[in-house]
Amino acid sequence: MTAGRAHTRVVHLKSIRNFKTALMELSKHFLFAILLSGFVLADFVRCQDQSGFISLDCGLPDGNNYTDINTCRDYISDAVFIETTDSNSNTIHSEFSKAFKLNIWFVRSFPENIINCYNIKVSNGTKYLIRATFMYGNYDSQNKVPEFELHLGPNL
Repeated sequence: MTAGRAHTRVVHLKSIRNFKTALMELSKHFLFAILLSGFVLADFVRCQDQSGFISLDCGLPDGNNYTDINTCRDYISDAVFIETTDSNSNTIHSEFSKAFKLNIWFVRSFPENIINCYNIKVSNGTKYLIRATFMYGNYDSQNKVPEFELHLGPNL
């Protein structure tokens, strides 16, 4: 009887090793499937429909536009929304453009006026998301970051 038990134990240990090996292989494939689906989902989320959205690149020369390859956002120039006639489109200094995304390579400056407004038509009862990013980028070679106030409202 002892010989029969030893044989059963050896078979049992082999089946446990095979099970562990199979489980390790299965977990590798499962992990790969999760990672792959994560990349697919990230790409899907990244490039969603932009209906109803406008993305302004403040400082982009009038008539220009582009699509950000990372976010799939379509950017247009802010020039048609400016109420002030005296504004300049400027490009940030080249040392900064290497480190930042295209959507902040251009800046808008208003050299003469104290108050400068954008006129964007809105609909009553509609919610709006306004996201602003500011970049000086030493466009004027002055190495002096400007100070300004930002006001949002219907009658400023």
